[in-house]
Amino acid sequence: MRRRLLTLFAVAAMTVATTSVGVGLAGASRPTAQPYDRILKASIQDIQDFWSEQMPAVYGIPYDELPPSHIHPYTAKTDMSSITECARGGATYKDFKHNAFHCPLDMTINYDNQDLFPALYKKFGAFTLAQVLSHEWGHVIQTETGTAFPATILAEQQADCFAGAWAAHVDKGDSQLLRLDPGDLDKGLAGMLEFRDPIGGDPTNEGSHGSGFDRVSAYQQGYESGVQRCAQYTTNPPFIQELPFTDALDVAQGGNLPFKDVLPTTKRDLDLYWGQFTFDGQPYKAPSDVVSYNPRDKGSLPKCSGFKASDFKDSIFYCRGGDYVGYDRNLIRNVYGEFGDFAVATLVGNAWASAMQSRLDITGDDKTIGLQADCLTGAWVGSVPVDQESTESARGGPETRQSAFSLSPGDLDEVVQSFIVFGDPAEAKQAVRGTAFERMEAFRLGFVQDQQSCVSLTGS
Repeated sequence: MRRRLLTLFAVAAMTVATTSVGVGLAGASRPTAQPYDRILKASIQDIQDFWSEQMPAVYGIPYDELPPSHIHPYTAKTDMSSITECARGGATYKDFKHNAFHCPLDMTINYDNQDLFPALYKKFGAFTLAQVLSHEWGHVIQTETGTAFPATILAEQQADCFAGAWAAHVDKGDSQLLRLDPGDLDKGLAGMLEFRDPIGGDPTNEGSHGSGFDRVSAYQQGYESGVQRCAQYTTNPPFIQELPFTDALDVAQGGNLPFKDVLPTTKRDLDLYWGQFTFDGQPYKAPSDVVSYNPRDKGSLPKCSGFKASDFKDSIFYCRGGDYVGYDRNLIRNVYGEFGDFAVATLVGNAWASAMQSRLDITGDDKTIGLQADCLTGAWVGSVPVDQESTESARGGPETRQSAFSLSPGDLDEVVQSFIVFGDPAEAKQAVRGTAFERMEAFRLGFVQDQQSCVSLTGS
């Protein structure tokens, strides 16, 4: 049940399943060869093959494939006006640096092959590059189908949803050209955080793409439900959770509580949430203690059956035998400093959910039990109000329970960050907690619905 701090290794994954890639990348001049070019060619071909099937099936019209001459990597040496109509009026590389975009004026896909793609490849690997292109192809589909939205953020959310549907097609083995390697989907989530809106931004602003949580949610919705659900965004759009700052103090604190207040406030809210329920006819009972320790001081470590001294380092856990939540105080301090208050709250809430599973005597393998705890954590977070003056919950419905805090801008992005760090590593030989992608799927299930939705994960 412990949550160990893990490093997300930035390695080039995603592999080409066959040499029949058949797509060229065109530009005004021959670009410098990149180590990811072969995979990009295969990815572009596969994305186009995917839409050749999906466009008629979902929209009832054929997909008009983009020729290689409409796909442009660019650098500082590129004459931007020569590759895209969207560079009219003297736009230069500086105007498009660190960007990838679809130009509807001439039906081109363009991407920064000097600053953006090499950096993403080095940090996250090849799949993230393909994911960026699959998002841009989402805008191609919007242009070809004449789909328009009243707000930019909805168009971007649909493009993220389309990208998730394509990723599922590859992950399920339906691609003839590509296959995903372990860890690719997790790196994709991490890459999406690179392109989230600034914390506290207004989702109604022109150019808004969504918070990290919103973008991951749309992506996973496409992964889970396919293109058909994404196409419904025009009539049944996703709920946008992105929150703007509401006052100067919130801005100054970056939406974070002071460190000393995070654990007590989180515990109070968990008591208020779980206190609504009974457990096999018994009233709610909180864990008997919350224990802080320094793993370097082995004499001060709490007792927990099955734990070795090394198991306490970088951990937060529920100890069933002692009925307490224990945490490495160095870990909590580092998580707060690196990500923020709600990343800490999420980890504590996750251990609390494990305690509630213990009350119900839920059993199963570690991964299944862990994913249900993630779902229950999502149910708790979904019930938190969006502000102290509102009865609207984070999931968008009415919430009448008392609460100890409300959500601040960036809180839900911190949830994504915590799962990326605390998911099973790609090289793990045995699933213990689930990958970051799986953990986010479970969290979102509880967040969007409620605690009852989590029953299906274990059958109890």
